[in-house]
Amino acid sequence: MKNFNEDLNKLFNEMADLLSILDENPFKIRAYRLAARRLKEDFRPITKKDAKKEVLKQIPGIGEALAEKMIQYIKTGKIEALEKLRRDIPKAVRELLDIPHLGPKRVRDLYINLGIKSKEDLLEKARNGEIEELPGFGEKLVKSILEALASGQEKKRRHERKDIEPIAKKLVKILKKTKGVKKVEIAGSYRRKSETVGDLDILVLGEKSGAEAEKNLLKAFDNTTILASGETKVSFMIFPENLQVDIRFVPEESYGAALLYFTGNKDYNVMMRKVAIEKGYLLNEYGLFENGEYIAGKTEKEVFEKLGLPATPPNKRK
Repeated sequence: MKNFNEDLNKLFNEMADLLSILDENPFKIRAYRLAARRLKEDFRPITKKDAKKEVLKQIPGIGEALAEKMIQYIKTGKIEALEKLRRDIPKAVRELLDIPHLGPKRVRDLYINLGIKSKEDLLEKARNGEIEELPGFGEKLVKSILEALASGQEKKRRHERKDIEPIAKKLVKILKKTKGVKKVEIAGSYRRKSETVGDLDILVLGEKSGAEAEKNLLKAFDNTTILASGETKVSFMIFPENLQVDIRFVPEESYGAALLYFTGNKDYNVMMRKVAIEKGYLLNEYGLFENGEYIAGKTEKEVFEKLGLPATPPNKRK
């Protein structure tokens, strides 16, 4: 059954952003932000059977109006108030929110004070010096915006799993062909088979061959930006998808524990650590330890067995 938390988190944050651009009531904006955070971090999965006001209003911060919007989305796939906001604010203006260093307040200042309605307008007025004269901007900030525009870099966003699946498969294929690599697995929300995915977290068992993997990946993808580079970790962005990929090279004794940790989700990891503590252990991405001594971590199965827990499939770890 579909979990609506991630969708509603994203949509409520978007509503808060657009209301901020329109300079609406700050209390209303804060209410959307709070609801978005609660749905992501603090509340159980919301499914179709929960589309009732008396159920949704039990969530801290969710009142009558927000509950109605949640029900509307669950039943129709849309929130009419958000659709209206999208109509009121040009798409090109909304897309400015994707640029690093530009939040709703700054986008509003650019839109209202300088008439900036697109990335092209932004680039022109950044180059001619108009933007740095606005209060709260300045030369350093404008330089950072120009660098982001030049590289095509945008803020992280969630992607439809089906859209990035070809990239994920291509990455795994390249890494498996890298010298010294024995095993490759994508973790995170992708492994949990979530409908949307943020970053791609990839774990590699084998020699510390980050430099060679980086070289192979740069050959395979035309438009990338390296974010971090080393023998045990490589992070980069793939454009135009704006997909961040984090590749970690993990030793054999930690591979299962790392896979467990980076698969998540957060609540599931917290539960696992609590169980470990109750049994006198310490669990982290490096392994399961007792009094500082490593006792398990090569495989997920090994960790589950030591903790006396059933081996929960990744798509059930919620």
